[in-house]
Parts: sequence; structure tokens; C-alpha cells
Amino acid sequence: MQLWGYVALLGAFILVMSWMLPRRKNEPQHPSQTTTNMEIALEQFMENMESDNKELVDLVKRAQTDNAEQLAIRERRIIDLEHRCADLESRLEKVITQPPVAVYADIGTVHTPNADVQIAQAAEVQPEPRITIRTRYTELFELYDSGKSIEAVARKLGMNKGEVQLIIQLAKQEEGALV
Repeated sequence: MQLWGYVALLGAFILVMSWMLPRRKNEPQHPSQTTTNMEIALEQFMENMESDNKELVDLVKRAQTDNAEQLAIRERRIIDLEHRCADLESRLEKVITQPPVAVYADIGTVHTPNADVQIAQAAEVQPEPRITIRTRYTELFELYDSGKSIEAVARKLGMNKGEVQLIIQLAKQEEGALV
């Protein structure tokens, strides 16, 4: 037998076998257990999402009320501080506009305008000690003047190198301005 005969016999055999094997029955499509499980899972997911959304809404509402309360407290404090500032300004204005009252140890002395002038002149004569950068940062300048490097001074005092350089430069400018 030739090759085409074998192919024909094989095809006939397959055809007979396909007729002989039982066919699957077409069952009507009804919801299976997996689809009901999927529906239940989706319903639970939606319920969880709704409860999470409600919690988020409650959290946002609480945050808004807290912020509103804090804002009201701050506004009240600002108003109180403004009133206090206005009160202090008026008290300062009264102190400035009132003539200075001399306090005398002797009750029998008479208060004269000439005494007020003398007190004012005495106050003007005493100059306030001038605060320089060198007096403010004495330890820094002691270390720097003793020959320590800027890095060593900065490490010793726990400051930044740039900060130490700036202080030294400002002190030099201040000394130049005073001369």
C-alpha cells in the first residue's frame, strides 16, 4: 500500500472514532458557585470601602473642627495681645508725656524745675558702655588672638567655620570704623 492509502485509512479511523465517542451534553447556563462567590466578595469589598470612606469623612470632619477651634483660640489670643499692646502703648505715652518726678530722700526739699534740668543733664552725661563684637565674643577672640586657626576655634566653641569667619570680619570692620 502506498502512502496516500495510509493517510486515507487514518482519516477514516478518526472519523469513525469521533462518531463513536459520546458527545458532551449542552447544559443550560445557570449561575455557578464561583459567580455567587464573586458577587459575595464584591459586596463585602463595597461594604468595606463604604465603611473606610465613612471613617475618612469623620476624620476629615474632626480635623476641620480641630483646626477651626485652634483658629478661634489663636484669633482670641491675637485680639488679647493687640489690646495689651494698645494698653502698653498708652501707658508708655503717658510716661513719656508726664514730667519726670524727682524722688528726694528729704521730704522737706522743694521740687523746682531747675532740679529737673540738672537730673536730665546728669543722665545725659553718663554714656552707656558701648558693646562691641570683641566684648560680646571674648572667648572666640581670645582663642583667635592666641594663634588658633579658624577651624580650631570653630571646633572648640561648637560653631560653624563660616560663622567664626563672619564674626572676625565684622570685628575688623568695627575696629576700622572706630578709628
